[in-house]
Parts: sequence; structure tokens; C-alpha cells
Amino acid sequence: MTLIPNKLAPPALPLSLVARSRLNDHFVLDERVRLLVVEAPPGYGKSTLVAERLPALEQRAAWLRLDGRDDAPRRFAEGFRAMLGELGDAPLAPLEEDAALDDAMEAWLAALPAVAAPARLVLDGFEHLTEPAILAALVTWLRHQPPWLTLTVISRRRPALGLPALRLRGELEEIGMAELAFDLEEAQTLCAEQLSFPPTRVSLERALRRTGGWAMALDWLIQRTTTRAGFDRLVDRLDGPHPDFVAWFDDLIDVGDRELLLQLGVLERFSPPLVARLLEGDGLSQRLEALEQAGLFLERPDPDDHWLRLHPLFARYLCFRRHELSLSRQRALHRRAGEAWLSLGEPALALAQLIEADDPEALAAQVEAQGPSLLAGGHFSLLARALDRLGDTCLAAAPKLALLQGWVSHAQYQFGRTRRVIDWIEAQLEAPEWQALAAEFATLRAQLAINEGNAERAAPLAEQALALPARYLAATPASAAAIRAEARFVQGHLEASLGEVAEVEREATRIGDDRLLLWSLCHQSETLVAQGRLQAAHDVQERALAHLERSGLDRLPVAEFLYRIRSQLLWEWQRLDESEQAALAGIAVLDRQGKRWTLQCHVSLAKLALSRGDQAQCADHVRRLRQILAEGDYHADWQANAHATLLAWWQANGDLDAVARWWQEAPPGDPEAATNHFAQCNLRNHARALTLLGRHDEAAGLLEALQRRAESLGLVTDTNRNRLCLAALAWQRGGREEGLEHLREALVLATRTGLTGSFLRLGSALPEMLTELLAGDGLEPLARRHAERLLELARRQRDFTSAVRLMLDESVIADIVARPDVPELIRVSPLTRREWQILGLIHAGLSNEQIADQLSVAPTTVKTHIRSLYQKQGIRRREEAVALAADLLSRIQGE
Repeated sequence: MTLIPNKLAPPALPLSLVARSRLNDHFVLDERVRLLVVEAPPGYGKSTLVAERLPALEQRAAWLRLDGRDDAPRRFAEGFRAMLGELGDAPLAPLEEDAALDDAMEAWLAALPAVAAPARLVLDGFEHLTEPAILAALVTWLRHQPPWLTLTVISRRRPALGLPALRLRGELEEIGMAELAFDLEEAQTLCAEQLSFPPTRVSLERALRRTGGWAMALDWLIQRTTTRAGFDRLVDRLDGPHPDFVAWFDDLIDVGDRELLLQLGVLERFSPPLVARLLEGDGLSQRLEALEQAGLFLERPDPDDHWLRLHPLFARYLCFRRHELSLSRQRALHRRAGEAWLSLGEPALALAQLIEADDPEALAAQVEAQGPSLLAGGHFSLLARALDRLGDTCLAAAPKLALLQGWVSHAQYQFGRTRRVIDWIEAQLEAPEWQALAAEFATLRAQLAINEGNAERAAPLAEQALALPARYLAATPASAAAIRAEARFVQGHLEASLGEVAEVEREATRIGDDRLLLWSLCHQSETLVAQGRLQAAHDVQERALAHLERSGLDRLPVAEFLYRIRSQLLWEWQRLDESEQAALAGIAVLDRQGKRWTLQCHVSLAKLALSRGDQAQCADHVRRLRQILAEGDYHADWQANAHATLLAWWQANGDLDAVARWWQEAPPGDPEAATNHFAQCNLRNHARALTLLGRHDEAAGLLEALQRRAESLGLVTDTNRNRLCLAALAWQRGGREEGLEHLREALVLATRTGLTGSFLRLGSALPEMLTELLAGDGLEPLARRHAERLLELARRQRDFTSAVRLMLDESVIADIVARPDVPELIRVSPLTRREWQILGLIHAGLSNEQIADQLSVAPTTVKTHIRSLYQKQGIRRREEAVALAADLLSRIQGE
């Protein structure tokens, strides 16, 4: 039998290779480990991983790449013998005509040396092997394999090699879907290798959630996009069934498994007992196990548990294909799934199923029964879907359902819809069944009033609610007290608000309302920030994070409030990486709720990009937040924060026309009514716009009135920020002494507040002002130390014009390679686009860490590229790389 040499060679590695060193621990050559199994569905990079890692780890290996014809004992034996021969030891006898494969295996084992250098045998495409004689022979091989050898199996299916026994004896190492899924760093590297404009981190994290880190799906996204906006649009399309993936999954699924998978598709996750409740038939557990072993995109989130879940793209495919089941059968499945989830104590999952069961009476009863607990848990989108399915006619006639609709629409910022619900309530409030919920209705009306900025109306309504008994929502008294505390905050009575919200915290703890408890902690943090007590606010946030983890609210929309204010505080302290993590966590929580909820987190990400001098990233976030602003009606707090960042963006780009247009349409404000941080922020935005437009006298009058109001109410952080605006204004209009005096007072305040990010917003004027201020002796020691730190940060801060240019771009590279006098090695061993870029950055004098920051990849990835670059060009030291780049550039510059 002729053996194709290619079958004994590892697969060719792709040009855009991602080195996956985080999986190195799975490749440790341990004498105890007999078998390494790399198992996952197609497209997870199994063969590429092994082919890349083994040379990188300097592990010698012999390969056999299998196909369907190798599932015959004699043919497999010849391939296996040839693979053993690749190790370079003594030649092995071929399988005799009538000999059993087991006998040949034993003969080959006997011929192998007892001691040798560690090595691997790699069987790639093991899913093709089903012949019992081959599998039995390999089990024999594993039992007697010499300790210097490790068998490595790459398979789409779970290999039938006695894995449970090997696992229990500690002789098995496994790499599965969870390990093979790309993480953020690897996805960033993959995009950086192939895209001129890699997606922003928020877009990439979203793509990872949608694809489950599946390498083939990520590569599909990359191959079909050239712009950041195009990448985002393609990720959005993955939310539904894309024709490419529908066709691919159609080919993958065996006809015999199809109906069972379609039925399982109604569940978010499942276990054998749950499936037994859902479906009829014998041997369901065995069929479920067979599906898992078949590599059909089923994941086991916890290896120590029996629960399974569908890969996100596969789940959406099954949802798309569910029409193959009759409508009556689909509804019956959803109804049984709802009953099963309810029996397991999962009301949210049960309600999600009942929404699809098309049983309005059962749905209405379930919403009324479970609505209070789901509302307290923050399941707003789920309740909104259920209430929408019931329709306004049903809701307007049922007081409990109307109340739930009011709270849900309010939570989703649909204030017009909340107002309509209140109209229903007020029209029927005299009816006994509506009067019974008077406390709950008064609380809802108070909440809408506070969100419309009418604290004077909200406070008495909250008082009215507190005087009445709550009959449906147990949290009503605590919610009313929270609204009263918020009204105090909006009116500028910070100490009174703090005292009342502390009482809300105690009451929420007593009644076990985790969502209200989280809100009370977040509100305390916001109040402490307004008072300039940022460290105390941070400490409260730490308590809130601990509560979030204990309560399980970390995946629900209510968690975004905490992540958002944490990101804002950490930005102020210039802990930029931590601030980014918090903003991204907020977006991840809200990914399924829709973009409009993520406005504040995108504001934070835009501020971070401004702080880092990253124009491209900032432009992308600004594009998003402007789009989100245009699609919704937001609280004044959200608008003011967003507008402040837009103004900073326009200032950085010198776009005074945009500033002028904003000022013409800006939300109005009155300094006397600026009793809270968002009203102050809105008027500061006005003052900044007037300053940028050269209308200095108007800006000065506004800022001075704003400052007087902030000082009178103890809004210390706003006082500090107003003082900075006064300093910038005075400096811009030529009043150097006045500007320095304002800055000195701001520094004194900052010894209490710790503000840093707000100072750095002054931009290029700040270093000059600080240098002049530090030259004198008018600063007290604490203020001086803060000024020195600010000066250091300001000098390190990059603006959009100081980012390092990638000198060796595509046009330059093409020019270099086309020249007749270019070194021959450049043509014989061509560099990748990324290696050219790194060569240019080395020539520009950047360190490995700076190059990694510039390219948005990991330092380890930069080292891998540099090693490849050096090998291709015969370079040993960095000085030689600099000289090579200088030589190449000088040729095209004619020097």
C-alpha cells in the first residue's frame, strides 16, 4: 500500500497565526499522562493549535492525518507503523497478511526502546475511526505505551478509548471547546493581523459573546469586513440566522438527530432530568449523551455538573429551523418547558417559555404571580415581552398588570408609555380593585415625576405612598422611601438624602430585595461623589460589588448602574484600564437588552479613548453614542454626561461648527436651579461651549453663578470642576494671574476630592499652568504633591496628533519590495504586513510594550512577531533591525 507523504506531515499553518501560549500547560510532557485529547466541533483550530504549539515547545512528534479510508485495520496499521518510523528509531515490521492488529501493536511496542527522549504520536482526524478492531488495538497500545511517548488525538467526536478510566487515574489531559474558544487577547491579535482598522474592544467582546469564541466564525467576520462600522453590522446579523451558517449547520447535523435537537432548541440549558420532563420517549439520557459525544456544539459550562447548553450560534440556528415542527407541537413544548422550569424554581426561564406557548390566560396568571419577584430581580426585558404579548386591552383592565407595565416601561426609559399607564390608573383609581393598590400607584407616579426632573411633585407622592399599606409589591414602602431620598438629592439636600437612603438599605436588607439594596448602595456612592468624598464612594462601591456577586444580579440589567458609576470614578482617578473593564462589563450585561441602554458606558469608553489619545477608537465610540442619543429620550444626567464628552471630542478635533450647533440646540438650564450634579454638568457644558466660541464674558457670568450655587449646597466635586473651567477660561482670555489663582484653589479642593481626570481635560494648557504655579511657593504641601503628579500625567498624555504613525504602510511596503536594489532576503523570506509594521515601530524607537500598546495586541504576540522577523532576515539584535529599516526607508527616499 502506498502512503501519501503528506499524511505523515502536520497541516500547513495559516498565514495569520495566533500563538496560543495560554494552553501550554495542557502540553506538558508528563510520564503519567498517556493521552492528550483535543476535541471540539469543526472550525475550532484543533489541528492548527497542535501543529503550532509542538514546535514552539520543542516537542518532537510524529503525525498521521486520518481520513475515511483509514477506518480499515490493515490500512490503519500501515499508517501507524509509518508514523512510528518518523520518530527515527529502529524500523518496525509490517503487519503480516493474517495477523491481528492487536498482535502488530504488541510487536511494535516490544520493539520500542524502554528509554528515549520524550515524543508524541499525533492522530489527526480521529473521528474517522469507528472500526472496533482499531479502537481495541489503540486501547491496548495506551495500556502498554512506554512512558516517554504520549498519544495525542485530535477529533471532532469524543474518542472511544476508555476516557473515564484514564481520567480517574490521572492519565488523561483534555482540551475541549471551552479551552479552544478564543479569548479577547487572541481575538485582538487575529484582527490586528488581518484588518487595517481592527474593531474596538467593545465590538470584539460583543463578537466573542455572539460566536462563543468559535475561531471559524471569528475568521468569517474578519474576512467579510473592512471597516469598524461594517464589522458591527455583521455582528448584528449574527443575532439571527445568517444563510452561511444555516447551510453549514444543515450539512453538519445527522438526520436522525435533527428532531431531538429541534426540540432541545426551546431550552436555554438542559440536563437529563429536565429533558425527561420536556420530551417523551425511551433512552433520552443515552441519546443526550450521544449528542454530546458527537461534537454537535453542546457545551458543559461546569465539568462537574450534568447541565448542558447550546453554543450561541447553534442555538439561534435551531430557533430558526424550529418551523420544521408543527405549530401545535412547538406550543406544547414551550408549555411543558415552562412547567418544568417552574418546578425547578426558575420563574424567569418559565415565563420565557410561556410567552411562546400562546396561552394568554396562563401567561397573565403567571405574570401576576411571579411579577413582583421578577421585577425585584431586574428582569425588565422579559416582563416587557410578556406584557406586550398580552396587549394593552388586557393590561388596562387589570390593576396588577398595569402596575407592572408602568414599572417596566419606566425601567426601559419609555416614559411616554409610563405616562399612558398612569392615565389608565388615574381614570380607574376609584374602583375598589384599583384603590387596593393606591400605595403602589402613588410610588409609580412619584418615580415618573423624579425622572422628569420634578422633585417637588415626587416628594409628596412618595409621602402619600408611605402613608398607605402595600398590597402587591412588598418593596413599595422601601421604594417610596428611595424616591424621597432621591428627591432630596435632586434638590441639593445631600446629608438628608444620605440619611434616608441608609434607611432604605436597611429595609431592603430586611425584606430581601437585592435589586433595591444594590440601588441604595449606588445612590450612596453618587451622593458621596457629589460631596467630594470619592474614596468613601469607592468603598461603598466595593460593598455593592460584593453584594452583586452574592445575589446573582451580576448578569441582570440592574448591575449596569454599579459598573457605570464605578467606571466614572476610576476614570477620574486615571485608573484607565480598570475604568475600561467596568464600562465593558456594563455593556456585556446589557448586550441582550439593546444598544440604547449602553449610552453611559459608551460615554465612559469615549472619555477613556480621549485620555489615551486614541483618535480612531474615540471616533468609533462617539459615532455610537451619537446614534444612541438620537434613538431615545434620556434622563438629564445621561444627556449631560454624553454632551460633555462630545464637547471634549469636538474641542480635540477643532470642530467649532459642531460646538456652535450643539449650543443652539442644547438643553436649557438656570444656575439657581442647578441643585445637583447633572444640572451643574449641563450648565458647565454651556460654559465650555461659550468659551470655545470666544464668548468669554457670557461664559464667565454663567460659571460664577454656577459656582455660587454649588458652594451654597456643598456640591464639592462640582465646585472643583467649576473652578477648573474658570481657570481655563481666564487662561484663554489672557488673564494669567486669575487663571493660576483659580487653578491653585482647584488644587486645594483636589486634596479632598482626589480629582485627576477633570484636571487633565484642560489639555495642552495644563502643563504650562502647572509649571508656572509650581515655580512659586503659594501651594501647600498636599496641593503641591497633587500638582506634581498632574504635571507628570499631563506630560505623558497623548493627544490625537502625537500618536505614532505606522511608517511602513502598504504603499511603502510595495515600493520597497518592487525596487531592484532591495536585499534578496526580503524577497526570499517575505515579511507579513504585521512584521513590516513592527519593523517600522522598532525603527521609531518604541519598546516591545509600547509596540503592543500601539497595535492593541499582547506583548507576547509582539515578541513572537519579532522572533519571526529576526529569523527571516538573519537578525540577532535590535540594532540590526533598526539599521535594516533605516536602509529600506533610505532607498525609497532617495538617500
